Amino acid sequence: MFRTGFATVLVLLGCLLAGPAVAAYVLVDEVTDQASYLEAVTPLADEPTVRAAVADRLSAAVDEKVPEAARPLVDTSVNNFVQSDEFATAWVELNKEAHPQVLALLRDDGGGSLAVDGDAIVLDLAVLGARVKARMVADGVPLADQLPAIDAKVQVVSGPAVRQAVPAFDLLEKLSIGLPVAAIILIALGLALSGRRGVTLVVTGFGLVAAMVLVIIFQALARTQVTAKSQEPELAGSFYDALTSRVSVVLWVVCGIGGVFVIVGGILARRASAARERPAVDYGERRSYRR
Repeated sequence: MFRTGFATVLVLLGCLLAGPAVAAYVLVDEVTDQASYLEAVTPLADEPTVRAAVADRLSAAVDEKVPEAARPLVDTSVNNFVQSDEFATAWVELNKEAHPQVLALLRDDGGGSLAVDGDAIVLDLAVLGARVKARMVADGVPLADQLPAIDAKVQVVSGPAVRQAVPAFDLLEKLSIGLPVAAIILIALGLALSGRRGVTLVVTGFGLVAAMVLVIIFQALARTQVTAKSQEPELAGSFYDALTSRVSVVLWVVCGIGGVFVIVGGILARRASAARERPAVDYGERRSYRR
């Protein structure tokens, strides 16, 4: 009994670590690996909220440099650009340039052009500005070929959210390998030591489901905080969802695995219980027969 109790404690500790372990491992890989980062943010180019935010910033940057009569043409050219396939290509290029700077900011390296002192994580739209200028020239916007470089930026995450994210990301990055390993070892060791493996497997399943659900709830609350502190809440929400979507998928997959553990554990526990009862029944039948 003591052995099974000790094994249960081990698997519960493992389940307790499993939630943050999954979040740390998947999220850190998503943010630090450029290919994963670009794969996550590239679909944002098709989202209306992203296109609208970019179009607004580009139009505002250009409108102040052209005559008022030309502004409707500018807005039309900008909107045509953000609705085109060219925007999707430029969006990938833009984020490819921004990724190392965002990573430097989150690691508090101070090596990028972005910094917490700037009070936000922003995307510099200069790459898009050059293409918008070419589109306006093609569309016949007056004086478009004489415009200086278009300087426009769009805020993704506000300063308060950044200041909270820097220490949190540092902790996640440090734990992204050790925490999953510790969780797996504790759960495996508990299952190996248990004298009632079916029951322990059921406990493990419920523990995994509970841990994953708690992280999912925390993830939703964190999204609310990030968007509430941003000047562009819809844009911030889109980026947050893009960078945490794989975390959500993995969390639900582990929930499913936990459900499988519960089912398999219940079957094993029932078989073990039946096996313990069978000899007693047979012995009683033999005594009755001899009489």
